[in-house]
Amino acid sequence: MMRLVRQIVVLLMLVMVPLGAFAQRRGQGGDKRPPKEPVKVIENRKDKPPPPKNDRPKRDDRKRPNN
Repeated sequence: MMRLVRQIVVLLMLVMVPLGAFAQRRGQGGDKRPPKEPVKVIENRKDKPPPPKNDRPKRDDRKRPNN
């Protein structure tokens, strides 16, 4: 008897999984979500050139004593 109940439960589980998948597929046409906005791509503008590099050596402060 227990074996029969187990087989019926397994059979029901195997039937319910595909039915749930088909039910989800049918619902795609009636999607209630709002439409998404298109993606905006922001690029770096080359209107202003980058600041110049400071290649000059750091000023040597002669007023400070050397340790």
